[in-house]
Amino acid sequence: MEQRRKRTTYHHGDLRAALVEAGVELARTGGPHAVVLREVARVVGVAPNSAYGHFATLGALKRAVAQKALREMGGAMLARLARFEEPADPAEAAKAYLREVGRAYVRFALDEPGLFATAMGGDPAGTKTPGFVEDTADPSYEDRPKPDTVVLDALSRLTEAGYTTPGTVQAAVMACWATVHGLSTILLDLQPNLPEAERDAAVDSALDVLILGLTTSRRQP
Repeated sequence: MEQRRKRTTYHHGDLRAALVEAGVELARTGGPHAVVLREVARVVGVAPNSAYGHFATLGALKRAVAQKALREMGGAMLARLARFEEPADPAEAAKAYLREVGRAYVRFALDEPGLFATAMGGDPAGTKTPGFVEDTADPSYEDRPKPDTVVLDALSRLTEAGYTTPGTVQAAVMACWATVHGLSTILLDLQPNLPEAERDAAVDSALDVLILGLTTSRRQP
């Protein structure tokens, strides 16, 4: 039995990472409730006791999976933004970039509802306020952008363009988060059968109102 354990651990290399990855795949199809320690261990091919060696509780596993899902979401948003062609004018580019960030957020939610639900509601400790500083010593920490980091970067561009000030950034972050998260929740849970054209128009209209509120009469001379 001891020999079999050694082969399994060697085969998977970093067992903790393999367990988290299995949890992410379960969450992708079943949401946060699908992340069960025994099922994660079964997918990886190890005994449950081996999983408990890395995650003492189910809550610890769910937290790690939720953090990983947040990074998956941030990566997907950045991949979409990499294909975005910005206007030449810096001020217009700042507004257009924030709009595309909002679209990317909602697009991920619609494309990956299981991971989205896990990223936003899979951490038993609760979703943190956007922009909070993570503990780099936490085993769940990864040096990859999260959605709130992408939003903060977009808002920094509005500040550089003279539309916002450093003192209003946190309020702007919450306004952005409320808008895109609200849109995602409505389209997933309340209007899941909305035709694509109407859905896209609703997203763009809401983002237009958000950006108008953030930029009207606030640009510095």
